[in-house]
Amino acid sequence: MEWEDEDTLCRQLADADASLYFLILLILSVCLSWAATAIQRQGLYRVLKGEIQKLPDVFSLRLAANALVVGALTFFFGLALKGWAEADRCDPSACRAAETDLWASLFVLAAALLRLSALADGQGQAPAPD
Repeated sequence: MEWEDEDTLCRQLADADASLYFLILLILSVCLSWAATAIQRQGLYRVLKGEIQKLPDVFSLRLAANALVVGALTFFFGLALKGWAEADRCDPSACRAAETDLWASLFVLAAALLRLSALADGQGQAPAPD
């Protein structure tokens, strides 16, 4: 095996290892979102039964979940950017695929940032009246 090929494989292995780590963060984010929804559901049930007057605050769980998503998606956007930069310019289909991946990663990251911003902006506001 040539050194250049081995170096490329080592970089790809490092990217795969990091991808696994960030996928775990995405799974943790889903677990935090599930926990927040379960707490809200229980709160709604208890309000309907008259046991409590106010819904539980799950802002911190939602904020943590969204922050994990933004962090992971930033990493994956970086990978897409790297793939686009390294795409074989002699292969039009490879260039199109890399460009599509880059745009998709950008849009998904932008959506996550918008959700995080909306969550942060909505904190401290009173709920809309019925």
